[in-house]
This record gives sequence, structure tokens and C-alpha cells, in this order.
Amino acid sequence: MMKLGVSKLLFLGIVVIPTALALFYYGLWASDRYVSQSLMTVRSADAQIATAFGGLLGSLGANTGAIDGYVVQEYIQSRDLVEELQEQLDIKSLYAVPEADIVSRISSDASMDDLYDYYLNRIEVYFDSTANVVHLEVQAYRPEDARKIADAIVRLSDDMVNRISQESRLDAVKFARDEVALAEDRLRENRMVLYRFREEHGELDPVSSAAAIGGIVANLEAELSRYKTELASLRSYMREDAPQIAGVKARIAAIEQQMRSERGRLTSSEGDPSITYSDLLAEYERLLIEEEFAKSAYTSAVSALEIARADANRKQAYLVAFAQPSLPADPSKPERLLIIVSFLLGGLLAYGLLMLIGAAIREHARI
Repeated sequence: MMKLGVSKLLFLGIVVIPTALALFYYGLWASDRYVSQSLMTVRSADAQIATAFGGLLGSLGANTGAIDGYVVQEYIQSRDLVEELQEQLDIKSLYAVPEADIVSRISSDASMDDLYDYYLNRIEVYFDSTANVVHLEVQAYRPEDARKIADAIVRLSDDMVNRISQESRLDAVKFARDEVALAEDRLRENRMVLYRFREEHGELDPVSSAAAIGGIVANLEAELSRYKTELASLRSYMREDAPQIAGVKARIAAIEQQMRSERGRLTSSEGDPSITYSDLLAEYERLLIEEEFAKSAYTSAVSALEIARADANRKQAYLVAFAQPSLPADPSKPERLLIIVSFLLGGLLAYGLLMLIGAAIREHARI
């Protein structure tokens, strides 16, 4: 009898009473809740800055929509949003209306932490990464209140996406402006180095000077060849000490001397004999290449800055609520029958588990 009494008491306490309370509350007393639904997605404009910088800035990536969708989901579940909703709509009063029963109604003196926890129990939001869609459901005790809260959530989420997008674009402009400043300083420095090189060696353009010297040497070689031919011709019918031959020899010697002088200019620097003209040419060409590279980098940076400025003037990322918050006609929460059946089945499961444990204990005691 004692065992039977304990079994009945357990069944009464675990199954009957909780199910009866659930039946009474959810079947007769619990207030109806209306659900406003909305569908949102985040769209991003095509980014051009990364192309202009050649990858320096990077891009949002192929999975940008997914990242933004999760950001929206987390923002809707954030305390900051609840504080904004309370400031703009006073949602505490919307959840304390007379239509709400005393159990589910929020207390009028509830703290912000209590309101935040209550809010999380009255919304459902999840992000479908496959379709890139944010699903939002907002519950309230009046249909117009549910839609009002959902509208505010969509609006505040759109403001958040725009704010993040604007900050990103402003950062891109600042980065582009800094790159222009660096490229400009580098170009200025390279040009000053080139100027000091020209001033130090007295050469405005060593490449042109070398070409001019080469031309002079080529002309002298042609003239030398002509005079040597003339000398050979004179020797064929004149004596070696003839005045004409002596004059041609003198001109040949002068030309050879001038050629040695011009070639000497190509093999050594007037300011520093240890530095050859080819060394000057190599150094000058290196400076020219660096200046050209700096000029190209500056041009690219200026182009990227213009693109960044143009991109900052347009809405790069934005929230699209392609299914606006609905005005529910009938209540859909709480799911009364489902909850009552869940209490019944849960109680039966717990009762059966306790009976099995008790039977195992009694069997073990006999052993």
C-alpha cells in the first residue's frame, strides 16, 4: 500500500498537477499574442576601390551578404536595440497593456535587464544563409503593437547597416587620402634626389650627354679615317718630309688627341675620376626608374581616391525589407494545445523514468 501510495503521489505531482495547471493557464487564462512577420535581406553595391588599389584595400568578399545578415540578426537580439525601442516606442508599456494576463505581462517597474530578457522571449529572428534572408517574428498583445515594434526593428536595423556602411566608406576615403599623401611624399623625395644628382655631377641629362659624346667620337673617327686615307695617298708620290704630309700628320694627331679626350669623358667623371661615366649613367637610370615608379604610384593613388570619394557618395550596403511587417488578423501564440500536450508527455516521461529507477533500486536491494 505504501508503494502504491508513493506511485500515486508521484503520478499526481509529476503528471496530473502540472498538466492541470497548464490546461488551466494555457487553455483558459493565457493571453493571446499576435505575431507580425517580416523578411529582410542585405544588399551591397559593387566595390571598385579594391581594383584601383590593386588589392591594398581588399573587398567585402564573396560572402558579404552572409556576414551582414548575421550582423543584422545579432543586432536585433542586442541590448542596444532594446534601449532604442524603449526610447522611441516605450515597449515596456506595450507589453504591459490590459490585454496581457498578469503572468505574461511585464512589470511596470521592470529594469532594463528585465525588459531585455522579456524582449528576447517575444521575438524570433534567424538568418537563412542559403537564401541570404533574415526572418523576423515579433509578438505583442495587440496586432497593431506587434507591427509597430516590427516596423521599428526594421527601421533601426536599416540605420545600423547604413551606419556601418558609411563608416566603412569613410575609412576607405581616409585610407585612400593617406595613400595619396605617402605617394606624393615619395615622388617629391625622388625628384629631390634626382635634382641633387644633377647638381652634384653637373649633368642635366647624362644619357643625352653620353649620346652627344658618342656622336662626336663617331664624327672624329670618320674624319680620322678620311685623313689617314689622304695620308696614304700622299705618301704614294711624296717624300715623308713633305710639308703636305706633315700637315696631314698634325691633323691626324689632333683628331686622335680629341678622341682620347672625348672617350676620357665617357670613362671618368670630371668631379671624381674614380667614378666612371657608365657608373653615372647606371645611377641616373636607377633614379629615373624610381621616379617613374613613384609617379605611377601617385597617379594610381589619386585615381583610387577619386573612386573612394565617388563610392562614399552612394549607398554601398542597405537593408531591404522585401516583406514588410505584417498586421496579424488572428493570434498565433501561445500554441496552447502543443504546450498542454508537451506538459502531459513530459510528465509521463519523467514519471516512467522515476518508476524504472525505483524498480532498479528495489531489484538491486533484493540482491
